[in-house]
Amino acid sequence: MSETVDDVLDVDISELTVGEIKEIEELTGMPLDALGQADKPKGKMLAALAFVSKRRENPKFTWEDALELKITTSQSDVDPSEGAES
Repeated sequence: MSETVDDVLDVDISELTVGEIKEIEELTGMPLDALGQADKPKGKMLAALAFVSKRRENPKFTWEDALELKITTSQSDVDPSEGAES
């Protein structure tokens, strides 16, 4: 199966509106910053992010569609030697 743009989740959290953040928190029952906490589950949060962001492009996008997405990150790998003090 080949991937299409619609099959991949790439979200810039800084682009979310306050209303979208509120909806994500209502869908998940968690604050948005739980995404960065290692001890918090991620699946429902990622699905909510996908659901809210993809509906911008396609108002018919469903929760079930969100659960089928693959995730890609635009963040590059961190070089542990970069910025180290000698």
